[in-house]
Amino acid sequence: MAIIGPPEIWAPLCREHRQLTEFISVSPLRAVPKDDANFSLFLVDLFSGKYDVLVATCQTAIESMVGMARGRQMLDRLKEAVNRSELITIGEKTTFCATHFGLKVSSEAPEATTEALIDHVNQRPRRGTLALLRSDHGSPHMIKGLKAAGWKVDEVQVYSLLMEESEEMDALLDRLEDGEVDVLVFPTPAHVQGFILQLLGRCGPEDAVNLMEGITLAAMGPETREKLEEFGMKVELMPNKAHPAELMSTLVKHLDL
Repeated sequence: MAIIGPPEIWAPLCREHRQLTEFISVSPLRAVPKDDANFSLFLVDLFSGKYDVLVATCQTAIESMVGMARGRQMLDRLKEAVNRSELITIGEKTTFCATHFGLKVSSEAPEATTEALIDHVNQRPRRGTLALLRSDHGSPHMIKGLKAAGWKVDEVQVYSLLMEESEEMDALLDRLEDGEVDVLVFPTPAHVQGFILQLLGRCGPEDAVNLMEGITLAAMGPETREKLEEFGMKVELMPNKAHPAELMSTLVKHLDL
């Protein structure tokens, strides 16, 4: 079973189930902080009190924001400004990362989907201005949904996702060609995109389709499933809730059959 996502996140979740099968976790992407003029403008707006709510979509968004602020000798000011606003996180790892850096988390969205986030944010008694901290590969649906609900939204791209052509990814593609992979698991649409691009770069469209035949595909949520379907692939496994622990539970049940 191959999970197409960061090993530092997925390997610990797989460890207790390693007696069931061999788990591989490898990411086709790497995250790089996007330290540019737009981030500088975000800091100016943040320090001026523009934002009522900040939404951190993942722990990488927190790490990138904190790292860039630290590099500018502005980490203490960042903490003070964030703690004057409401910080909403997606997932407990994002919450843990934020609190580790001294950022006060107001609440945590129940799962990593656009609908769940919008429903959670809309529990606020009034609408205002929201900063959405995420990668440069974020879906436009989240912004459209928040705006439709009455929020003023600033998208703040705090990191970029770049292709990572690693030995680990090459080894996974080798095993895929040798028929040694039974299940492919995709946590996010971005990881779907990155994997497919690397697969196409390896063998071309026709051979890529042949390689994927007979492999069970799993997606963590509906947006990831939709991205796979855009490439003509059918998803057989998806948890009821877009959450890493729920995805692992679904995978374990599949292995127990």
